[in-house]
Amino acid sequence: MIDYSEEWPLATIFRWRGSVIPRAVLYAVPSPLVAALIILCEDMYPDAMLQLRLNDVSVGHMYTASTAVLMLLIAFRTSQALARYWEGTSLLHQMQGEWFDSVSCLFTFSRGALSEKEDEVIEFRHTLV
Repeated sequence: MIDYSEEWPLATIFRWRGSVIPRAVLYAVPSPLVAALIILCEDMYPDAMLQLRLNDVSVGHMYTASTAVLMLLIAFRTSQALARYWEGTSLLHQMQGEWFDSVSCLFTFSRGALSEKEDEVIEFRHTLV
């Protein structure tokens, strides 16, 4: 468990240990590096795109491909989130049913003592509910 000190809130935000920044950098840095490498290669070798036949790929194709991948990822994440939500909801209802059964049993078990200790049984039942 990470121990956070409450001395200065910005120190907690910019802390490296326990932060999401290292993982975000892991995903964010390679793309600009590859883009810079491609731009550098285009400047050094202007005919390389023609020789590799990469000039046939238009900007529209790139947008279509990236949008399709992005939509698939969003659909998958949404599906996972919805499945987790419904699992949590069903577990919550199951827990409510278990609590209801427990309280019902306690009410039933206290029924035998109702004639002898009426005030205490009523107080016990009010404590339950």
